[in-house]
Amino acid sequence: MRTVIGSILIVLGCLLAPFALTAYWAANEIADPDRYIENVAPLAAHPDVRNAVTDRVTDEVVVRLRALGVSVGGEVVRETVKSGVDNDFAVAWVEVNRQTHRRLLAILGHAPNPGMADDGVGYDLAPVYELVKRRLKVVGVGEASRLPSTHPVTLLLPTSAVFVIDNFYDRLISLRWVLLGLSPALIVTGVLLPRDRCAALIGAGLGLATSMLALAVVLSVIRNVYLPASATGGMSYSAVAAIFDALTAFLRDGLRVLFTLGLLVAATAFVVKGKRVRSRFAAAVLEDRRHQPADPSKDVSEG
Repeated sequence: MRTVIGSILIVLGCLLAPFALTAYWAANEIADPDRYIENVAPLAAHPDVRNAVTDRVTDEVVVRLRALGVSVGGEVVRETVKSGVDNDFAVAWVEVNRQTHRRLLAILGHAPNPGMADDGVGYDLAPVYELVKRRLKVVGVGEASRLPSTHPVTLLLPTSAVFVIDNFYDRLISLRWVLLGLSPALIVTGVLLPRDRCAALIGAGLGLATSMLALAVVLSVIRNVYLPASATGGMSYSAVAAIFDALTAFLRDGLRVLFTLGLLVAATAFVVKGKRVRSRFAAAVLEDRRHQPADPSKDVSEG
């Protein structure tokens, strides 16, 4: 009976482990603005992200200039935008992400946010747009001073994705401490309860590794199946994938550590259990030999 209860506790603890890790990641890597910026700031040097921003700002500037009756070649504008992105993009990228992060948390926290588009969450590239306006003046496009202030947005998450994230985010954040305490407590109790703790440790280690493998599969499906389908009308898939990888780096590192830990625990317990079994077998053989009767004496004497 204790073995059955222990097995159930181990299974429950392993099932909760991916949710506990995800909740910790959401609270400490996504909800925290400093950690969020630290994760995405290096993307300012990523070529796919730079190209996506360059394309969007170039389109916006060309449309605005043509609306003012200014005939400027798209390549001229693109080169100016690209020059600005190559030289001064890092600071603007941080500001863009700070604004995006505030809007994302406002949606997930159900706060009113009239500046958010109805079709999802996107990067407001106004800081880059303003940077390019100044550069256009420097290269001789005086009409750039007439460009109106605007907020070119490139879509990052469609409404469907925001809806799914919103449904899980509140629950994960509110239950994170419960999950972080309950999952290991269930596993430890499940290991201590049975008499054969080595077998329980083997099950717990393999169960933890399996749960982390399942989380890795979910992340892979999101990255390789869902993101390509959602990256339409906004940033390219390669750019969105780069952002996804940057934001989930901690989560992926964490599941790898727990996966390896689970396998090590299971392997160690298996070796220890094997030694105990061999030791008991050897002791049983030795005891059996001690209780065997001695050779019977001969009834007839020699000679």
